[in-house]
Amino acid sequence: MTSPAETTEAPSQGSEAAPQALSPAERYAAIRERAREAYAAWNNPTIPRISIAEDTSSLAAGAGRTRQALERLVAERNAAVELGKVVGYGLQWLQPLADITWPDGTRVLYGPVTPQNVDSLLDEATGHLGAADAIAIGLLAGERVGLRPIAEHPFLALETKGRRLMGRLGYTDPTNLDHYVATDGYFAVARMLDRHQTPEQVRQTMIDGGLAGRGGAWFPAGVKWNFLAGAAVPERYLICNADEGDPGAWVNRVLLEGDPHDVIEGMIIAAFATGAQHGFLYIRNEYPLAIQRIRDAIRDAEAAGLLGKNILGTEFSCTLEVIRGAGAYVCGEETGLISSVQDGRGMPRVKPPFPAAAGVFMKPSNVNNVETYANVPLIMRNGGDWWRSAGTANDFGTKIFSFSGDIPFVGHMEVPFGVSLKRVLEVCGGTVAGLKAIQAGGPLAGYLPGRFIETLTLERQSFQPLGALMGGGGIVFVGHEACSIDLNVLYAEFVEEESCGRCTTCHGGNQRMHEIFRRIGDGGGRSEDRHNLERVGQSLQYSNCVHGQASPTIMRNTLRYFEAEYADHVAGTCEALRCAGLTRFRIVDQSDPKLADAQAICPTGAVVGSAGNRSIDDAACIRCGACTDLAPRAIARQAAPAGTEMPHRQPANPPGLGPAHGVVPLSWQAHALSRPEGAHGGPPPLINAALKG
Repeated sequence: MTSPAETTEAPSQGSEAAPQALSPAERYAAIRERAREAYAAWNNPTIPRISIAEDTSSLAAGAGRTRQALERLVAERNAAVELGKVVGYGLQWLQPLADITWPDGTRVLYGPVTPQNVDSLLDEATGHLGAADAIAIGLLAGERVGLRPIAEHPFLALETKGRRLMGRLGYTDPTNLDHYVATDGYFAVARMLDRHQTPEQVRQTMIDGGLAGRGGAWFPAGVKWNFLAGAAVPERYLICNADEGDPGAWVNRVLLEGDPHDVIEGMIIAAFATGAQHGFLYIRNEYPLAIQRIRDAIRDAEAAGLLGKNILGTEFSCTLEVIRGAGAYVCGEETGLISSVQDGRGMPRVKPPFPAAAGVFMKPSNVNNVETYANVPLIMRNGGDWWRSAGTANDFGTKIFSFSGDIPFVGHMEVPFGVSLKRVLEVCGGTVAGLKAIQAGGPLAGYLPGRFIETLTLERQSFQPLGALMGGGGIVFVGHEACSIDLNVLYAEFVEEESCGRCTTCHGGNQRMHEIFRRIGDGGGRSEDRHNLERVGQSLQYSNCVHGQASPTIMRNTLRYFEAEYADHVAGTCEALRCAGLTRFRIVDQSDPKLADAQAICPTGAVVGSAGNRSIDDAACIRCGACTDLAPRAIARQAAPAGTEMPHRQPANPPGLGPAHGVVPLSWQAHALSRPEGAHGGPPPLINAALKG
């Protein structure tokens, strides 16, 4: 899209008056008029259009293969249909999703759409109504006998305030700027500039709206912007923290892939409000599709005059760039992220100074989360009172949450704060094996027993008295098949490996915590372990940053709420049969035909013997569970009696190439430290390969 001309043609010599420059509102109106025409044509195509949801979740579920199969079928039949692109609607268990838009504007959502049933979808689109009824989910627009609007889907029953942040998801092509502008995108920027609002007024709007950071710290965004605006140095920077690394959380990815211009518009407004001239979007490299879509959105916005130099013809300029993070969890901490942006090691630093005084390149900087920036245009368009109309007395607005774990209906939804977690579990279909625990907010936030589901609500004040945090939006429901000690081994290993190593308190403390839980899971629990774990937890609170300070949270919750389970493990019993040193595998059905496949899949060759006479070698078995997952009827978990042989545990390889590859060459080390992105960069890995997968 090209931007409208900045001025009319220069007058001829002798003319009485110079032409008037277009105002920001006039420039935006011209852009929006064309965008609305394009979006209206997209909503009412001349022939039916089939749009495949293309986001990371759908691609992982096979959307690329579905599109390939659909393209082949359309070509074979010479079918009169268009093919389009959207993103998923939040119903992750039904991926890959697709929708059909008919010329009259009727749109129906379908899923899961696979290469095996894509022919029925094409039949439906080409006039055979009812051919795809078996996979029809709901109406996105229009009316159809027997189908209800998607908003009435049981999974979305708690979205009582509608979709604000996710309002465009499933209804627009996220790669098309016209679709964003046609749905009031960049209107907040245009009005702000046209009305000559001051930075102080914009910051006060955020404060009046009560926007708090959505990354888990919940610091008021407007107050934080005031810190940067008051910096003595004119060179200032914005940073968008898109280093989403909590297990079970994909909230930021939903927005980056599904509505990238919303995040960009929020950063433009923040730059105006704080006096920043340049912004960095720090996105972890595990999100290649998000990286590509943000970069494409930046390019399109610049071409339209909505970003870059002299935005909408004004003197206000703002530029943005993407920085690809290497995936260090500790870079979620703002000073660790800043170090990485500067091409340094992702290592949090001692504060003060705070980023508002000395951030990127030691210049004043502001760091906010993806969802925080995405809320800014909503507040600027609709006002703080409207935004505060959702939520509770302490937590305003709506929040995107992702729900996963031992539930049949995995997905994400946007709900107002204060929603009952019990109702959430109900719309997610309940737990498969009964609810044992709730793990909210990642490995630093907490691990609460399932009985608290009766009283927990999705707001900060509900979790804090229990010694836990709500976190940034990822909620994992843990079933009774899981083992609390085994999960502590997992989380302790994670926080140890992700420690930057700056302070011995954190790195050494988490090593000791990991070692103790690992030994307990191996059957070597000791009576003094609890005391030592508590001592480690006390020491960790003196770490330099929140990574170390919060790392013992799950351990503390386990000792407090799962005391009996912990004591059983110290005594040598794992009721869930998950801990390697307290569990063994035995073949209980030699006739199961899947047993041969289980033998073939064993990574250590622990399943030995031939048909009818197979057994498991305890000394070789690493207790990975791959065999019993494949052949649950044939192979069972059992409690390991004292004296059961265990495999020798190899120490973890150091970072970099393993010892089998020899000494790491200096050239490799230099290559590992180089970074091709940023101001000198190129595009992320092409997504086309994934789409063809």
